[in-house]
Amino acid sequence: MRKSLLDQLPLTPVAIDHDHARELGAASVLLDQLPEAVKLVYEDLSWRGKKRVDPTKGRHGMAAEQVLRVAVLKQMTDSSYKQLAFHLADSATYRTFCRLGFDRKPPKKATLQKNVKRLKPETLEAINRMVVLKAEELGVENGKKIRTDCTQCGREI
Repeated sequence: MRKSLLDQLPLTPVAIDHDHARELGAASVLLDQLPEAVKLVYEDLSWRGKKRVDPTKGRHGMAAEQVLRVAVLKQMTDSSYKQLAFHLADSATYRTFCRLGFDRKPPKKATLQKNVKRLKPETLEAINRMVVLKAEELGVENGKKIRTDCTQCGREI
């Protein structure tokens, strides 16, 4: 029997069967096993310039775990902050990966940029090393090969 209108939309998102969703799921499991990475991100977010920020004051910002996952998602998708803000608003899969609740507004591009830009290059390098070591430990990757993109973006050769 077909209805002309739905009674009510489901309250919880449905997991989708797609390669990218499975990749994000695997990345999420891996990140869950790296609490040290979240601590490093939290430390970077605790400073504004040379001044330490009191975490008990001010508005509630993005959690360190959310900032880490947004940074990873940005890197994985090669998205701009504007595109990333749209996808986080639009995609239940991306919101789930970044641990952004469905009961709150998604972060705007300026919020995403401010938070991700506060991560030091040294922190990102340390997290990358943690991820590679964990992937080797789990047998996901042996770290012996590297893939690079050598396309000429919009340039004439």
